[in-house]
Amino acid sequence: MRTFPYVVVSAALLAACASSRPPPPPEAGPPPPPPPAAEEGAQTPVAPDVPAGAEAARIAEFSRLATPFVDAFVNSEALFTRDGKQVLFVSSRDGLPQVYRADAASPTSQATRLFESKERVTLIDTTPDGRSLLVFSDKGADENWSVWKVGLDGSAPVELTPGETLSRDTAFLPDLAPDTLYIGARRMDEVASAAYAVPAAGGPSRVIYRDDKPGFLVHVSRDGKQGLFARYLSASENYLLHLDLASGKTRPLYPAQGTQVSLFAAQFSPDGRTVYVSTDGGGEQALVLALDSASGKELARYVEKDPAKATIQTLLVAKTGDTLALGLSAGNRSEVRLLDARTLKPRARVELPLGQGSPQAFSEDGRRLTAIWSTPASITDAWVIDVKTGKASPLRQEPRPALKQLPALETSIVDIRAHDGLALPTNVYLPKQRSGKLPVIVSYHGGPAGNSKIKWSAATAFFVSQGYAWVEPNVRGSSGFGRAFEEADNGAGRLEAFKDIEAVGRWAASQPWADPDRVIIYGGSYGGYTVLIGLTRMPDLWRAGVDVFGVANMKTFMATTSGFIREVFLLEFGDPDKDAAFLESISPLKDVARIADPLFVYAGANDPRVPRGESDQIVRALRERQVPVEYMVAGNEGHSMARRENQIEFMARTARFLEAHAGPRTAAAP
Repeated sequence: MRTFPYVVVSAALLAACASSRPPPPPEAGPPPPPPPAAEEGAQTPVAPDVPAGAEAARIAEFSRLATPFVDAFVNSEALFTRDGKQVLFVSSRDGLPQVYRADAASPTSQATRLFESKERVTLIDTTPDGRSLLVFSDKGADENWSVWKVGLDGSAPVELTPGETLSRDTAFLPDLAPDTLYIGARRMDEVASAAYAVPAAGGPSRVIYRDDKPGFLVHVSRDGKQGLFARYLSASENYLLHLDLASGKTRPLYPAQGTQVSLFAAQFSPDGRTVYVSTDGGGEQALVLALDSASGKELARYVEKDPAKATIQTLLVAKTGDTLALGLSAGNRSEVRLLDARTLKPRARVELPLGQGSPQAFSEDGRRLTAIWSTPASITDAWVIDVKTGKASPLRQEPRPALKQLPALETSIVDIRAHDGLALPTNVYLPKQRSGKLPVIVSYHGGPAGNSKIKWSAATAFFVSQGYAWVEPNVRGSSGFGRAFEEADNGAGRLEAFKDIEAVGRWAASQPWADPDRVIIYGGSYGGYTVLIGLTRMPDLWRAGVDVFGVANMKTFMATTSGFIREVFLLEFGDPDKDAAFLESISPLKDVARIADPLFVYAGANDPRVPRGESDQIVRALRERQVPVEYMVAGNEGHSMARRENQIEFMARTARFLEAHAGPRTAAAP
């Protein structure tokens, strides 16, 4: 489901996909197309590796071992139908994210796939008449999302936004004005964003408002007269505008002129008179403000004090108007809060196990709230929260036979000290049954302003089962630990974040359970860039690396990434013109001659964020220098690894590569 997007350039790496049937051998995806040419000149695409012989045979063995982890499927994005009798949710059980329907009163009831699609799907909302569902879908994970409508019985799926190719972020069909669909979107190559109106029955769209900066249509009032549009200049500088949907005129709503804040979510009250805003107020504490929608006057305030530096990334308003639900990112864990909508005072306390998740949607009567949650021992699944009592219980509780085979994990959170004494909160996963020294995978999140939370991960569970320790650091620049911590890697602060990579690597190597000669650096998106920085700047620390669509060359990345990301990264990294020398200095490709460690590289052929050309460059350079490198390109993925066959292939090929170059010396028995 789409709420106000708190944008980080990251991927949901290796979310568990599954089939309820005995799995066939993984099939190869379609052949990858050539990457787009970089601005400074086209080069011949780099061919991915095709394993053969003994390597292919070993990969087949690892595929068999990885399959149960992927087939322990994920359920997510849950909402109730308008009558509250059924739950609609996204699940990966049939190989990629699709929409399912089940009885809301029975967690073990059979789930029915709503309609057949060969592309991934994500929920928007049910239509006001309760008869249909709106969903987003893209092609080949290219992030050019289009809106579809399908009956709740799976009938008559129809695309409502054919024609112009746009990256659509949000869509709203107002309850009291259901003839018009309001959409926030942009062209992938442009910085400018816009709000569109589209006839709900289908037809040409019209632009209501266009902004020359990145932005999002955050919410639309129930009567279809008012909108909220957020200008997103950077992760720490956002502005909320009130949008008249009839005239297209805007006016500033929050913050006051001259103040820089981060915004995370915003919604109208059911009567449209109040706007609720989640923000940091320009400081370290998370706030929820109730603002008069006409004047912007503050009516009430909630201050999150425990944890004091969390961010409130999800804010939902019940249609009854009496309750707010908040989803907190407390760095390495998530939490849920319920507030009185009038006073913003806390209501019932919600108790959920230590893990990762978020509230999703209120029922029509406001008595129930769906949520998505996971822990290291429990796969991402749908929960329901009783709004009156705060009690949380499983909304879906389906058998996953593969889970019975999975080994137990030992999980802990530690603070690693950086060179300047800064605490770097870090998650550690170890095999509960272990002996001897373990090879270590140090896994870096994307973002840069993402974070690593305690959670279920198919990749983590699989590699721990193969005898690895798994370490997830939150280095400076991560979100959920306060504004100062998140901004600490901006510009020249990037060099301090690089020192954190070394501090974490040396800490991991020094642990009593670690083999200091077999420490692997691993990451996706910005985490993939981190891998390349680690291998070029501190090659003595690592035995091997795993780079999942990481940036290799800042110049070509800024020239070929999406317009939105390029604009936002001007503050995060630097201006390609004004800061060209600095950007070159922090480009791993410049120091590629220092890479001596074996590297596995994965790319999605349709990636709009970190185009495949970035991976091509690093692979080409290593092949020319005869450094061991293996290259996998998924032809039906973008900045993603959403499909079952690609997840299994990636995990199996990575395991074989690391076995060959970094251990463990004896893999776990099948």
